[in-house]
Amino acid sequence: MNHSIGIEVKRLNNDLSRFSAEEAKQFGITPVQMSIIDFLYRNEEKQELFQTDIEREFNIQKSSTTAILKLMEKKDLIVRVISSHDSRFKRILLTPKARMLGEKIRAVFDQNESNLREVLGDNVDEFLGMIKQLQDYLKKGK
Repeated sequence: MNHSIGIEVKRLNNDLSRFSAEEAKQFGITPVQMSIIDFLYRNEEKQELFQTDIEREFNIQKSSTTAILKLMEKKDLIVRVISSHDSRFKRILLTPKARMLGEKIRAVFDQNESNLREVLGDNVDEFLGMIKQLQDYLKKGK
């Protein structure tokens, strides 16, 4: 059977999305919120993080990010505090509630990564290289 690269990548993405949705449901949050919590959990101690960092990390538009973060504030998952370096910017921090979730989320993502690497075995680096190659090609728009 002749498989389309685009269709197979989309199917894989859908499978990963379903996995994330199931895991997120256990925590009472959305998959996007789960990913943002994980991003903040892994990085907030290393540097100040702002909305633009989330937009860049997840390749999402400002309006979408604003809506997601407002909802996360309402759910007591994040707080915004004035940056210690520039009072024009608001730093995004996890609440204690979200920090506890962050530890559990990180464990889920680590286990999933380990499982995927086990499935690929010695082909991990080659697979990741091919994904990067496709991403680079699509970013160029050619």
